Amino acid sequence: MSVGTLVRRFFLVEMAQGMWITLKNHFRPHITMEYPRERPALAPRFRGVPRLRRDPGTAEELCVGCLLCEQICPDDCISIVVDKRPGGKGKMAKSFIIDYERCCFCGLCVDPCPTTPITAIYMSHDYELSDYSRQEFITQREALVDGHPLKRYAK
Repeated sequence: MSVGTLVRRFFLVEMAQGMWITLKNHFRPHITMEYPRERPALAPRFRGVPRLRRDPGTAEELCVGCLLCEQICPDDCISIVVDKRPGGKGKMAKSFIIDYERCCFCGLCVDPCPTTPITAIYMSHDYELSDYSRQEFITQREALVDGHPLKRYAK
């Protein structure tokens, strides 16, 4: 062992260099986002989980029970049971279930939706899907329309 190496080890030169680098970067502005306290700004075309939409004028659900979204889904995560509308004309979704655990967020279910001018199913900006139970990922019609409640994390 040379004298230079012995001196470097004795005075902890490498540790002092590492501490100097840490001290220099400690007072710089943060580059990363402190999630979940800070939420990212999402792009307008961001595709979150698929959800159902109500008619803005009448507040009725827009789904006409055509089953096109169920048929085109490559993951078979959409399950719909159709029934006649109470008024007599047309159909409505009696049961509309999406398994978010199987969904690949491709958005193919939105394209064939025949309701106009806005589609009954759309890709929302909801993206927080973590949970402890698999049952929470199977979403019923009411939760698809109203959305999942946002989890607020407190310190």
